[in-house]
Amino acid sequence: MNTYEIDGLTWTDASLWQQFAASCDAQPDALAVVEADGRPWTRAELRRLAAAIGETLREKGIGAHDRVLLEGRKNVQTMAAALAISSVGAVICPFTPDLGRAERQILDERLGHAALIGSAEEGSEPIRETKDLRISLRQRPERQTLDDAERAAVLIGFTSGTTGVPKGVMHSSAAMNYAVRACAHVAGGLAANDAIVGMVPLGSAPGFTFSVHFSLSQGHPLVIIDPWDPLQALTMMDKYSCRWGMCVPTHLVAMLECARNGAWTKRSPLKALAVGGSSMTAELIADAENLLGIRALRTFGMSECMGHAMTRPGDPLEVRQHSDGISFPGTRDEAFDGDLKMLPRGSRGQAGVKGPSLFLGYFKGLGGGAAALTPDGFYLTGDEIICGADGYLKVVGRLKDQIIRGGYNIDPAEVEAALLRHPAIAQVSVVGVPHARLGEQACAVCLIREGHPALQLADLTEHLQSIGLSKKKWPEHMLVVADMVYTTTGKLNKKVMQKKVIEALGLG
Repeated sequence: MNTYEIDGLTWTDASLWQQFAASCDAQPDALAVVEADGRPWTRAELRRLAAAIGETLREKGIGAHDRVLLEGRKNVQTMAAALAISSVGAVICPFTPDLGRAERQILDERLGHAALIGSAEEGSEPIRETKDLRISLRQRPERQTLDDAERAAVLIGFTSGTTGVPKGVMHSSAAMNYAVRACAHVAGGLAANDAIVGMVPLGSAPGFTFSVHFSLSQGHPLVIIDPWDPLQALTMMDKYSCRWGMCVPTHLVAMLECARNGAWTKRSPLKALAVGGSSMTAELIADAENLLGIRALRTFGMSECMGHAMTRPGDPLEVRQHSDGISFPGTRDEAFDGDLKMLPRGSRGQAGVKGPSLFLGYFKGLGGGAAALTPDGFYLTGDEIICGADGYLKVVGRLKDQIIRGGYNIDPAEVEAALLRHPAIAQVSVVGVPHARLGEQACAVCLIREGHPALQLADLTEHLQSIGLSKKKWPEHMLVVADMVYTTTGKLNKKVMQKKVIEALGLG
């Protein structure tokens, strides 16, 4: 086992199983997990379940470096299965339960996995001592020589690719350990056995890492919230005195609504709540503190480099409102121009990141060789950022998420942030719709807060004019919906909403 240290932060490359087993040996009766139904599990109970699953894996011939697809349901069985996969030295490959058929087929064809663990499917067998967990074996190709990245990989997460082929993001134990320890460090440090809350789905690399891996590798009980219910989340966080969690802005917005309508009146026990994944307003950060007592920390990360920048709990409110944080110890975030030259601080450019949580690369056949890196090893994220002289950065756009109207580039995130300042708008997504002459126009898909009168497009443009947003960025269309559409990770699903807008407005 190797130990690493940078700027006061220490981590190792110990596996998930090694770390959990050590904490279980030290305190077998300590709380490990609280299921969504409230059932508590001790570390000893969880280890027994994981050992039973691990025995099944060994019987099936699954061992070091074998890839195992794991259906990422939010329950103790998924956590035990992850521990079991780690215990035999195999690679955990979590996926969302509602992964599309086409993407599943691609994974079946290209991942070369030894088995799938999840719910019932044709040819699967029940795993003993589990409630409804099943395993199905795959016809594996002949073993090939592994490269350095494949030998080091313990997790492969999947993220949408622009070609319709999912990208397989490979991570090492050291990278995952660094990411979770850095988060705990930034949050001001967590005491032994402090509980954390599990709001995000487990079917992505960040979702798995910042819930399951965070909990089991560091000995913090995980309080599972499933299905998502903001009042239940607030209740469980209060009951178990949760001290840390990670969510997307839609989660925080929903919890704030509970405070606004009087359903929740207590102050949160959280030391910090990391929030990332989409645009959020300064008002959201302030309201979280004022109405819930939650110190929300904006975070910047992605599957390829998980959670590598974050604001600090001790930062002034204004900093936490308008910045996406400062890099973790040992990590660098810089802005680059179109020629991949690093820009001076204060310049706007594409974000590049380099540090201990950087991924090993994409798995072959699932994005392999497609990673965009600068000559000196910075991963180019596709985001536009401005890095200040003080080290704090601000995400100001997304290169691939722009609406191009008549040759003019519109950043949807900027327009969304402006629209969210309207008191009647609870959620909004700005999407591009086709236009014969201009190529694209913008449409604001809006969810209206309860108790507010209906809005018209003129109300939106009047609001945008009042706050000084350039008229070039105003949406030409508006669609009010009863519910927003979300991805499995809790983000607004722009692709689906764009299709709904085109259909509803007759623009197809």
